[in-house]
Amino acid sequence: MRSYILLAVVAALLALAVACNSDGSSPARTPSASGDAFSFDCEATAAATAPDAGAFPVEVTDSAGNAVKLELPPQHIVSLSAGHTEILYAIGAGDQVTAVDNTSDCPSAANELPKVDAFVPSVEQIAGLEPDLVVIFFDPGDLQSSLQGLGIPVLNLATPESVQGVYDQTALLGEATGHPEDAVDVVAEMKEAVQEVQSRLAGVTEAPTVFHEIDSHYFSAGSGTFIGDLYGMLGAANIADATGQPYPQMSAEAIIQADPDVIVLADEDAGESPETVKARPGWGSVSAVKNDRIYVIDTDIVSRPGPRLVEALRTLAGYVYPELLP
Repeated sequence: MRSYILLAVVAALLALAVACNSDGSSPARTPSASGDAFSFDCEATAAATAPDAGAFPVEVTDSAGNAVKLELPPQHIVSLSAGHTEILYAIGAGDQVTAVDNTSDCPSAANELPKVDAFVPSVEQIAGLEPDLVVIFFDPGDLQSSLQGLGIPVLNLATPESVQGVYDQTALLGEATGHPEDAVDVVAEMKEAVQEVQSRLAGVTEAPTVFHEIDSHYFSAGSGTFIGDLYGMLGAANIADATGQPYPQMSAEAIIQADPDVIVLADEDAGESPETVKARPGWGSVSAVKNDRIYVIDTDIVSRPGPRLVEALRTLAGYVYPELLP
């Protein structure tokens, strides 16, 4: 179980997501209740947009350096990456998604689509879905070459290690699917929302220290990861950075010594909670424990680099700076 969780985190996809709606709709991009510029709501729907056929043929280069040429807008996309599926919906390409990975759940209509195991994928199953584009976030062997040998274009888009990486991949998927202008709009809206959050933190002079717990074995996320970049954008002092590793396994002693002001739990599914943290031997001396600053975050919004990065940033900002973002 631990190895599965770590793999999903390193891929920044602890539980992958999203898909196409039976009535041809996609998650809405709407202003949030707080008035912020951008929101990606998994339950809301909005009409998808038709791809721009005039933008084809097009050639894009994936994270593995493979040049992928598409003669026509893809109409049967199989996405084996939850974060990328959410991006596809956000840019209006939801109608073109016809199959997703096993854990896709945003939007909820994704459960109506055929499912593929992203970690142990079957070339035969994927080929049988007759896709004209497959999106993967890692290659567990020779999946990409096998599918390409069958004439199926494959984009291998490694999990973004930063918010900028999400912007870049959103633009790339916009080009690949015939939604380049939609993608430009989505990136602009995300950037505006991110800047709005950061503007509220202007004048903050003291950076709270944070421990972000990925699993109950004290794995965390530091610099060089999407999660780490979110904390960096908030000016928080991430105690995992001291290890020099992207996904370090820290010891209880090191965490206690670092004395984080804030603890964020992304392992509620593993049974962790503020109560279990308070019951850990020796943790009573930690500032976050003494001051009741232990928070549980929805794993999906921080482990799926995509349009919900705005929700993740707002949520973490509220944890780190509750006096500024209640």
